[in-house]
Amino acid sequence: MFNNLVKIKVLMILPVAASLVLTGCDEEVSSIAAPASEQVNLAQTEDLFSQPIKPNPLTSDPNAVVVRVNGEGITRGEILEVLNAAMQQVAGQVPPQQLQQMQAQMYNNIQEQLITQKLMDVAVAAANVKVSEEVLAEAMEKITSNIPEGQDLETTLAVHGTTLAELTENIKQQLATRKFVESKTEGVPEATEAEAKEFYVSNPDRFKKPESISASHILIKFEEGDTDALKVEKKAELEKIRADIIAGTLSFEEAAKTYSGCPSAAQGGSLGTFGKGQMVPEFELAAFTQEKDEVGDVIETSFGYHIIMVTDRQEEGLVSFEEAKEQLIPFLSNQKKQQVIADFIKSLRDSATIEIVSK
Repeated sequence: MFNNLVKIKVLMILPVAASLVLTGCDEEVSSIAAPASEQVNLAQTEDLFSQPIKPNPLTSDPNAVVVRVNGEGITRGEILEVLNAAMQQVAGQVPPQQLQQMQAQMYNNIQEQLITQKLMDVAVAAANVKVSEEVLAEAMEKITSNIPEGQDLETTLAVHGTTLAELTENIKQQLATRKFVESKTEGVPEATEAEAKEFYVSNPDRFKKPESISASHILIKFEEGDTDALKVEKKAELEKIRADIIAGTLSFEEAAKTYSGCPSAAQGGSLGTFGKGQMVPEFELAAFTQEKDEVGDVIETSFGYHIIMVTDRQEEGLVSFEEAKEQLIPFLSNQKKQQVIADFIKSLRDSATIEIVSK
């Protein structure tokens, strides 16, 4: 978190709406239907996409002005600074080939965000928004608390090419922007239960609850270089563990903590609740066809040998309105605020002179 703060200037206002300052505004209603639980996804337990990012094909003269906003330039270097930091953040989450394809779109998005940021900075300055020393000090304290142990604030900032004064000014500007945005949405009424009910009835597809299960597993991992003979031994080891669990001489949870090679071992093998499409196919087929509380047969995936125990099963259906409304009302309230900010930003852009100089 700290490194991200000092590497780039955080963009406080998105073109669509102020989703970074209005907490929760950009969450999908679909999350109401299937709230994420803490789980270990077998498809993601290893970093399969850890290859280094190739050089950015968009890179050229960093000092070249690519767009002017009311006569004030934005350079390619400013865009690339944010782009490179953003690329590093998502590098382990998508395949390298897809990452390369994302660069051009991300570049354009960041350029649009920087245009909006410049317009917002002018609007905030014109409104003469003040940030108290107490609020600024509190924000800086939070940043300081994220410094890695044994490191000094100013030294860490210097490594990232900035100073304490620059960081403080940047945070002060962000706080002023947040205060300005909040002032623009002060009079926006909260969504009512009736509005939430209308949305719920009008959008049934967004409240579908797919079939899901809660399960635990024990994994005897494959290692690079395992021979067929060694794999046979590992399978036999897991068969013995399964037999002990069925015989009652060992609990599933104890066995997972003792023998499993998955990070879920710390939770007694629990993978939390998951739906179809979240696990590797062999694991999914076994888990979704298995009876509740049954200790399943040994199965093989690319990760190794597993035994699974399904602890709960939730059938496909709709989330009830009573379940949904606790999240739906704040969601719709935030949508109203988003629209106010989106309209304000549109008015700023409509009245501005924005000149695209080059790509």
